[in-house]
Amino acid sequence: MFKRMAVLRKHLAKHISVSGMVIALLALCATPAWANHLTGATATANCEGYRLSVNAVDLTEGATYTIDYSLTVTCSGGSPVTFKGATTFKATASSETVTTAGGTFTGLTGGCEVTGSATLTSTGSTVSTSLGDFTINGGTGPATLSCPTPACVIPPSGTEIGGSPVSWNGFNAPAGSVVWINAHLDASDVPTNKITRVDFSGVTLVVNDTSYALPNGRVVFNPAVSTASTIVNADGSWTTTVNPTFSSDIFFDGQAIPVDSNLENGGHGNTGSTLSFSTSSSDGSLKFQWQWGAAVYTSWPGNAAANIEPVHGALQAGAPQNKAVEADLIQGPRGGGGSNFTGSWSGTGHGTCP
Repeated sequence: MFKRMAVLRKHLAKHISVSGMVIALLALCATPAWANHLTGATATANCEGYRLSVNAVDLTEGATYTIDYSLTVTCSGGSPVTFKGATTFKATASSETVTTAGGTFTGLTGGCEVTGSATLTSTGSTVSTSLGDFTINGGTGPATLSCPTPACVIPPSGTEIGGSPVSWNGFNAPAGSVVWINAHLDASDVPTNKITRVDFSGVTLVVNDTSYALPNGRVVFNPAVSTASTIVNADGSWTTTVNPTFSSDIFFDGQAIPVDSNLENGGHGNTGSTLSFSTSSSDGSLKFQWQWGAAVYTSWPGNAAANIEPVHGALQAGAPQNKAVEADLIQGPRGGGGSNFTGSWSGTGHGTCP
């Protein structure tokens, strides 16, 4: 009898142990479904760009999260174009509304539809939660935009620098170095009684027959602005805003390109290089001239942290104002280092609206 009771207790203990394991496993599996998830997102969008706010709940205070998002734009039956961005934040409460820095749209014409989606991921975790189409301009479906045709479009051939390709000298740089490609313009006869936008897209550097893509750039001439500024948008593009009375040396695009053997050797010495782009503007009478340069830095904290000079002031337009970055300048393909933070300028290209 005692033996039978011992066996019964043994089976009962085993059953309780297994049940506890099952309950614990179910609780573990259920946790990701309730932890750090998205409850909604709203965006405002127009033909120029967008801003986005995302609602996240069940966050762990002090933990770091990343919101990856994308907006897809389809204009006049053309191919969809996706604009991506990301924002990282440290949670200060269990529920937060996170607003992104926004981004720019370029080249939107005609009737356009905009949709968006977002994903939230916690640092060090493979668990993420996704949010399908979110609210844009107050609607739950695709947002509809009516975008005007630019008054002026200039192809790359309309702004190319005449003569031989810009010289590109060989140089030596330690691992982790970058070539800072930067370009500025001087505009003339810009209207002073309205906002004028000039967009630069398809920006491409070619060195020794190898191409390197640069982000899009935009210059906004705004009569209400007294202080020039340059920002990096969420999608990596640039926007420089300046008063239209200022016409000299305005930064419009740049990129820190990691040094590779092609850039470093430059064809084993001196070779040719070009920078090209397409231009569109709301001003049908736009006229400008432009130049570009290249300088090498042994470290680069990112385009935004480099704090780029928007116009020619204490420094050349396109020069990093971050003192730590300035200290890492070395000899490069278009400059000898020292205080030549942009590299020596190329020849001058010209653009005139037809």
